Amino acid sequence: MIESERDPQTGGKRIILKPNASLTRWQARLLLGGFALVLASIGAVFAFIGCWFVLPFAGAEWLVLAYCFSLAFRQSAVREVITVTAADVKLERGIRGPEQTFQFRRAWLGVSLEGPPAAGHPSRLCLKRHGRKIEIGRFLVESEREALYRELKKELTNG
Repeated sequence: MIESERDPQTGGKRIILKPNASLTRWQARLLLGGFALVLASIGAVFAFIGCWFVLPFAGAEWLVLAYCFSLAFRQSAVREVITVTAADVKLERGIRGPEQTFQFRRAWLGVSLEGPPAAGHPSRLCLKRHGRKIEIGRFLVESEREALYRELKKELTNG
């Protein structure tokens, strides 16, 4: 998902990239609760007929599922913020705050949209300077990546 805003005071542009998160935390909790209820019911039935050893495996299955949900939510919290000002371009990446920051002179920066390395793979959108490339928007769908390429190309050439 791409959100962009222009700062009225500086005239700079801020572009926020984030993965599409179609499931909210409340919905995930509801879904995990439903799975817990089903797994506990199945485990209870087996325990009632004497196969009590199914209960720990049902609990372990639910714990693995909850762990996978937490990993998915961590990945959906990734943000990339691109700030384009008259002189500089800044790229910040992170989950809760900027964990990586890259600063570029706007005049020396280019943007490229490279075709997929193999059929069925996504294209690569890169900021490039002096032979060094930094891939951005890995989590974007192809149409969003193309739109971001056009927007960045326009921003970098209008400076």
